Amino acid sequence: MARGASNAAQLPAKIGRHEVLGHLADGGMAEIFLGKEPDGRPVVIKRIMPHLARQGTFVAMFIDEARIGSLVHHPNVVEVYELGQVGADLFMVMEYLAGESVLGLLRRMLARDEQLALALGAYIVAEACAGLHCAHQLADENGTPLGLVHRDISPSNLFVTYDGEVKVLDFGIATAAHRLTRTATGSIKGKFSYMSPEQCMGEPLDRRSDIFSLSVVLYELTTGRRLFKRPNELLVLKAVTEDPIPRPRRELPDYPEVLERIAMKGLSRERDRRHSSALELREELLAAMSILGFTGNPRDALVERMNALFSERVAEKRTLLRHLRAGTELGDMPAAEVDENVELPQMHEHVASARPSITRTATVSRGVGSRTWVVVLVALLLLGVGGGAAWWWQQERGNPVAEAEVPATLPAVVMKAEPAPTAPAAPTRFVVRVESVPPGATVKIDGESLGAAPLDHTFEGAGRHLLTLELGGYTSVTQELDIDRDQRVLVPLAAVPTAPPKAKPAVKKKKPQQRKPDPFGRFD
Repeated sequence: MARGASNAAQLPAKIGRHEVLGHLADGGMAEIFLGKEPDGRPVVIKRIMPHLARQGTFVAMFIDEARIGSLVHHPNVVEVYELGQVGADLFMVMEYLAGESVLGLLRRMLARDEQLALALGAYIVAEACAGLHCAHQLADENGTPLGLVHRDISPSNLFVTYDGEVKVLDFGIATAAHRLTRTATGSIKGKFSYMSPEQCMGEPLDRRSDIFSLSVVLYELTTGRRLFKRPNELLVLKAVTEDPIPRPRRELPDYPEVLERIAMKGLSRERDRRHSSALELREELLAAMSILGFTGNPRDALVERMNALFSERVAEKRTLLRHLRAGTELGDMPAAEVDENVELPQMHEHVASARPSITRTATVSRGVGSRTWVVVLVALLLLGVGGGAAWWWQQERGNPVAEAEVPATLPAVVMKAEPAPTAPAAPTRFVVRVESVPPGATVKIDGESLGAAPLDHTFEGAGRHLLTLELGGYTSVTQELDIDRDQRVLVPLAAVPTAPPKAKPAVKKKKPQQRKPDPFGRFD
């Protein structure tokens, strides 16, 4: 098989029994490849990064993603075929999807100054609801609910194929009973502007948290505007937990009342006021499509729209699959995303200068809102110091749960309609959080021992410093730090190689039973 021309030299020939044909993308902890099974079926292979393959925490997270994903069998959820390990390669194999993320769909429509039919936007979210409801209903072999919550529903994790299918992707940070890894109480995982208020606060979650996230997607897909877009994460969290949520009809007078009612119900900050399940939200959306006057087959309409918007991408990927099946030269891999330089505009109601009367009214009606936000802000700072979730510090580009850089100067939170404060002076102190994987490494700055990771260290002024981490049984790491902002530094440590164990006598393999094996074993 001829492989992708642009990166063939760097590709592994095979991962497990799967031929590797091209590189598709890199994630926070894994590489993603286009592969081919022995029977010719195209697949996606997700392999944990080699430098993380010996780190217990990352391995457990990767296995959790595969095991949870393999339990959800539904047409609206991406299928996980296999979890395997060959030598140092830990990987999962998933179905190949030809299409675009909902984020790519939003960007393409904005780039072309087009709008998606509101009924089709409702249909996309309704289909995602079907897959998510299946995941929420999962139970173990004893019938005990697993309590699965996706926690990362966003436009980038919902996918629309050129054949009109809608798929929920990436259960990498889903929470469920029997996970190998646990999220500490109070820690935060997810994309900030799509998290529920309770998720922002680090509270225990249930399926209604995903309902909130789906409702944010519904809002943005049908308005073409970002709901909680703000300059930095702290203001995003404030927006999600406290700022007034603008009704679409206030900025878009022609927006249908029936969709506004559904979206605002799902965006209720009190979870008891939201839809009780994804199935309930789906049923309301399907009924709204009828009220909106939609007739015909929505999937056929979605196929027509996707092929019109992405005609060149459709042709490119069809050619790729044709060469894959024929065993001929693939050429360059299509880009994972398109129109990445396009940014959706944001709703303007939260800007005080745009709607001063609304801002004043909201300030009066909140009553204790300012005190509430102070409590939230203090809680966030404590979480950052506590070691369980230093999530608001600057994240690396590859981290899937980080969304934007935290600026060096944290903005003031203005709680009433007053003249904007003058810009604060540039900070002279910077806090750096140092973490090691595994934790417990001795942290040295410029040769001075500061204690065991994780820890926070305050630098007086900007500058360059030398960071060293040492831990018994692991190779020491030394690297330079450029200090000009608050930041988080995560350093994986490689175990010192040990002598290989003596070879064990070969054991004759038993003849496999005549049924499809379960590569994941029991979920306990």
